[in-house]
This record gives sequence, structure tokens and C-alpha cells, in this order.
Amino acid sequence: MTTAGLNLGFADTDDLKVVAAVMQDAVVKTADLVYLGRAKRFALVANRYCWESEGKAMRRRCGLHFDQVRSVRVKGIDRQAVAQVLDLLTVAVEEQENGVTIDLVFAGGAQIRLDAEVVEGGLKDLTEPWSTKHAPKHESDENP
Repeated sequence: MTTAGLNLGFADTDDLKVVAAVMQDAVVKTADLVYLGRAKRFALVANRYCWESEGKAMRRRCGLHFDQVRSVRVKGIDRQAVAQVLDLLTVAVEEQENGVTIDLVFAGGAQIRLDAEVVEGGLKDLTEPWSTKHAPKHESDENP
């Protein structure tokens, strides 16, 4: 059975909020993070939790990229520990005088800050979904 994956572009803050919701609780290895300076692109490959899977605990491999990125700053991530797994909590954006900052916020205080000209990029599912035993849990899930 083949199921259509997501293929989302984003070009403003509202679009990015949708992508942030889709990417909540995605897991990514540090080896799967890259900044392509000449292309002004920051990209990652992650295993995202399929929030749209209607009660089934599923994950799917996806690619996420941000364009027009001028610089990248990393906090709390050991780039040498290529097998380190990061749990993405949210993606936040803040308008600046001459562009935007986009923060990828991970569990444990790790963060990637992108200094970009504009909010622009895309998310694309790369594989079919697979079952997972571990669904993300949040305090609001436990305390209705």
C-alpha cells in the first residue's frame, strides 16, 4: 500500500507554523544536518512523527530545507557526535530589521539558529510511513 506523502513549501511565517506543527517531535541525527553556504541553504533529514495518521503511531523519513540562509549558529549540539539524536520541539521565527531568525528548538536545550533573508523553504516526505512503538507524549496529553 502506497500512501501519498507531504510535499509542503513555505514562504511566510504562517506557512512555517504549519511546517512546525508537522515537524513537532521529529528526531534527527547530527550527521543529517547540513549548511550549504554557497547555496544559502540549511537542510536536514529527519524521522517525523505522522500526526496525520489518525491514532496510529507512525513515523516517516522527510527532508526539510530553509533557503536564503546567511548564517547558522548551533548551541548544545556536538557536531562530532554524528550519532547523537535530537528531538525537535518546535520551529520559531522572529522578524528582524534586515531579515528573520528561525530557531529550531530541540529537547535538552539544544538549538539551531538560522539568520535568513526571508522565510522560505520546503518539507517533503521521502519514504512510506512505518509503525513505531513510541508515540510522543506531552503534559497536555496526560492532563486533559
